[in-house]
Amino acid sequence: MSAGGRRWPYTIALAAVAIAFVLPMLWLFSVSLKTKAGVYGFPPQWVPDDASLDNYAFVLARTEVPWYLLNSFKVALAATAATLLLGVPAAFVLSREDVRGRASLLTALLALQMVSPIVLLVPIYGLIGGLGLLDSHAGLVVVYAAVQLPFTIVVLKNFFDALPTSLLEAARLDGASRPRVLWRVALPLLGPGLGATATFNLAWYWAEFALALVLLDSQGHFTIPVGLFSFQSGYETEWQLVAAASFIGLVPVIATFVLLQRFFVSGLTAGAVKG
Repeated sequence: MSAGGRRWPYTIALAAVAIAFVLPMLWLFSVSLKTKAGVYGFPPQWVPDDASLDNYAFVLARTEVPWYLLNSFKVALAATAATLLLGVPAAFVLSREDVRGRASLLTALLALQMVSPIVLLVPIYGLIGGLGLLDSHAGLVVVYAAVQLPFTIVVLKNFFDALPTSLLEAARLDGASRPRVLWRVALPLLGPGLGATATFNLAWYWAEFALALVLLDSQGHFTIPVGLFSFQSGYETEWQLVAAASFIGLVPVIATFVLLQRFFVSGLTAGAVKG
């Protein structure tokens, strides 16, 4: 069987996965172009006859969605920066230094990744309340960084493991201190790994709902997932407006993956191979 013949099952499987992800987005976009009557029309139309961008204009001009987007940008960027700032040196130490109890630390980090933050909502709420950071973006950033730090450390450690040991040892022999080896020698080689990790974290922070819902009370502090939840009414929900706001919230995530896809793909490849 030719190479092309052996690949077609994988191509079909990948196409099926792609369709499973893309179809809901296309349907969401379709709903966002409909009128209220069109949303409940039967049979449902993928391309509505009365397609219009009026829902987008209404959402952007007459709702709090622009503020929700701004809040999400601030929280996601600050949380990603904090996570990397703490995760990079921790991963470097676990990868390149002879730390006592390193195996136990790595096991603990892996175990923490399997604990959903949902089960920790009550203690998290109490801790953040004790710090006086409830209903604040600072409190949300602290929680986000803490929740994603184990994942970030484990992933970045694999990238540090893949760096040439001889290069780092040469820097040490030349008199470079450990911090200098990290920031001047190792970190510039870690571009793909940082890009992949930052992309994962940004997407998670942007889409996170439960923690933000519990820790934020003021509408002016809502991130985009919580803001979209507030669109729903107990009596009647304007689903065409919810769809338009939801699609607007998807655009930054899609744009981030498009812009960082080179680092994302090369980062995944580099992290899979140890030097």
